[in-house]
Amino acid sequence: MSDEYRPNPDRLLEGVQKEEEALNKGHLRIFFGMCPGVGKTYAMLKSAQEQIRQGTDLIVGVVETHGRKETEELILGLDVVPKIKIQYKDTVLEEMDLDAILARRPHLVLVDELAHTNAPGSRHPKRYQDVLEMLDAGINVYTTINVQHIESRSDLVQQITGVRVFERVPDSVVDRAQQIELVDISAQNLRKRLQEGKVYQGDRVAKAEENFFKEAHLHALRELALRYTAEKVDQDLQDHMLVQRVVGPWNTQERLMVAVGHSPYSARLIRTTRRMAYHLEAPWIALYVDVGVQLDPADENMLHKNLALARELGAEVVSVRDVDIAQAIQRTSHERNVTQIIMGRPERHWWNIFDRRGSLLDQLVQKSSSVDVHVIRQEEEKKKKAVRWTPPALYAPGSAYWNTFWFVVGITVISELVNPYLGYRAVGFIFLMGILLMGFITTLGPILFAATLSVLVWNFLFIPPLFTMRISAAEDVMMCIAYFFVALMGGFLTAKIRRRDRDLLQRDQFNRALYELVKDMSSSVTETEACLSAEQNLQTLLNGKVKILLVDALGKLERKPYNTAKLNEKDLALALWSFENKKKAGWRTDTLTESRCLSLPLKGKNGLVGVLLFYPRKSQGLSLDQENLMETVASQLAMSLERLQLQKRLQDVKVLEASEKLHQALLNSVSHELRTPLTAIIGSASALQDAKVSPTDGVRGELIEAVIESSRRLDQVVENLLDMSRLNSGVLKPKKQWVDYVDVIETMLVKIKPLILSHQIVKKFEVDPCFLQMDERLMEHAVSNLIINASRYAPDNTPIAVHLSREGSWIRLKVIDEGPGIPTANLEKIFEAFYRIPGSPTGGVGLGLAIVKAFVEAHGGKVYARNRQDRSGAEFVIDLPFETPPLALTEDAT
Repeated sequence: MSDEYRPNPDRLLEGVQKEEEALNKGHLRIFFGMCPGVGKTYAMLKSAQEQIRQGTDLIVGVVETHGRKETEELILGLDVVPKIKIQYKDTVLEEMDLDAILARRPHLVLVDELAHTNAPGSRHPKRYQDVLEMLDAGINVYTTINVQHIESRSDLVQQITGVRVFERVPDSVVDRAQQIELVDISAQNLRKRLQEGKVYQGDRVAKAEENFFKEAHLHALRELALRYTAEKVDQDLQDHMLVQRVVGPWNTQERLMVAVGHSPYSARLIRTTRRMAYHLEAPWIALYVDVGVQLDPADENMLHKNLALARELGAEVVSVRDVDIAQAIQRTSHERNVTQIIMGRPERHWWNIFDRRGSLLDQLVQKSSSVDVHVIRQEEEKKKKAVRWTPPALYAPGSAYWNTFWFVVGITVISELVNPYLGYRAVGFIFLMGILLMGFITTLGPILFAATLSVLVWNFLFIPPLFTMRISAAEDVMMCIAYFFVALMGGFLTAKIRRRDRDLLQRDQFNRALYELVKDMSSSVTETEACLSAEQNLQTLLNGKVKILLVDALGKLERKPYNTAKLNEKDLALALWSFENKKKAGWRTDTLTESRCLSLPLKGKNGLVGVLLFYPRKSQGLSLDQENLMETVASQLAMSLERLQLQKRLQDVKVLEASEKLHQALLNSVSHELRTPLTAIIGSASALQDAKVSPTDGVRGELIEAVIESSRRLDQVVENLLDMSRLNSGVLKPKKQWVDYVDVIETMLVKIKPLILSHQIVKKFEVDPCFLQMDERLMEHAVSNLIINASRYAPDNTPIAVHLSREGSWIRLKVIDEGPGIPTANLEKIFEAFYRIPGSPTGGVGLGLAIVKAFVEAHGGKVYARNRQDRSGAEFVIDLPFETPPLALTEDAT
């Protein structure tokens, strides 16, 4: 590798870290296809068989054969991990057993269908998350995926086929793959496989042919898959070249770069590069090299226009700092694997004959022998533009010149003291060292002032004849001139070094700000936190005020900033225009230039998420670095806001799904619970109406008892539903008064006796009487629900114990049955609304225990369940806080 090419250290470090991460974690190999049926699973299994022959420790996590015989034959002889069974509603679903795979820790695992959605109750909602956990554990994985399941390509697939894809895999997961193997097949052969029943079976074949598997669709999907694979391979190639420090470019894919400056001709170069990139279907870069020269306002404005045009036309804008433009272009072309450079024809000047390096074009051609350089002609101007000399920036505060004056006075005093011992010529070196020292503490203007003043002072006070500006000796004249030029060049060089240090410090400040911004945004849990972080960073770094407007639920721009700051009508109109046209506008742009603020649309991956308004405190425009910083912050803010919005939508979807499940469970349970007693009531009433069926008093009594029992059951269901509705609305609140807890229990047992005839109630009251402040009706309902619940699960003719005791500052009521008990995993869930333990006997809607919990907690108590230790059965405990009752109550009781 030539010494002239030195890779970007940040990109080199990133590549090395990526390689180290790949060494410490499992490797991912993806078998990639354009759609179902191309043979991805078959190819994966063939590779697996080859690994088995090489002695690899391999297991099958999950493989879907879809009834294809040739695929099933390849699984024979492989170690298949049994699937785990998950109960969902009334269905038992099978999923990959992730825990068993992690415990087994094989060298390689086969995981089919990476985009699969796991059954509810699995550790991860998506299968690709299972794969990521395996990779983090150091396990290698073979997997399969189609192009329509990749997040960045799903919209294109929907546009092509009209089919919306719900199962998607983030591109970042695919980027972790060390190898992507494209399983390719022509559209005609795939349709032939479809007709032969090797893709789908039965009626699905005809439907697939008419929709997703149309020949035109397959051609487009095949091109998408080929392009995506080529992009992934190209990115891997760039990483390899960077880490291995390979001098490129390798022309595996055309990549164009245009050098952009403040010249009015740059716009033509940008448009030409865009046309060339479009015809070649290649990415392109617009490069600006900052050589450290301060541009005047007109040139700076032209530079901003050129870079804005490049962004608008789709270029990747890159800005670098370097005093050597040719070297910067060459280095960037190597880093980005550029194959073609586009530049304008350089102007020839008379002083070029003294420059051995030649023009910029000559230097590029000499240094970039492996890159094609296109020279674009320029339109001739009618009048030659005069050469314009830009004077150096000498501006400095008046205090700087004043301090410089006294600094020279101080050196003069020191020189007067040492002059008798050293001589006037040595004194000149003292002045020279002072000028060089000033280069580290002040700017160019004061340095030139000090150099001029020190020459005059040295001549007037030290060089013979003294106290005149005349110099008698020729060698003193030459020495004075040499001193002035040395001081001048030394001042220029030290000022240049300070300027570079200042630029590095500013860049470091920007990088730290971006780091803090990304860290803050990644930890933000609300849109307000993300906006506040961006606002504070921009206001600190760019010396301006920031206002941020977000979109509402309908996707429209809100009329007020997120923090309710004031916004006038003109600024709002500017924000609306920028939002609707998806372009920046306002201050220092070509649109609505009279505005006092700059409007930047916040562009997320899936659309606009808001608008950022920047109000500068100074009329001076932003530098290119500051503008890039603002663009970067706006981009980071947009991604953060989009992430938060997606999380909110996902949460809403989960809530909606849970609500739908509860609604369906409620509908099923309530319909069953209402239908059963209603059917009994209707049947009994019909029998009572028929004189032939109920002629005797015995039959009539049984029918009447059946009607009463069914009515009680129906009344209990309706009462539970009404109580839960009141609890959710906040209407139901306990009306506490002093009552005897024992009387409440006794009264309740009498009321529910017809509902628990098959069980014997065993009472044990260690506290009698027991006065507590409670709502008698609510607690009666809560305790009755516990006892009725125990009677449903306990076998007939078994006792149900009701114990009442005092435990410290609590009054404890225990309802103990001899049923099958409660699975440990369900002990915490049984008090949730509409929750029923899988396999529970029919009857009930899952509200009884939820109502118990709500009523008890409304009294400041707690309720929990546990299994009996002496035998099978469950034990429900209600703890209520004990308070010393009024003396009158205890006296009456005695």
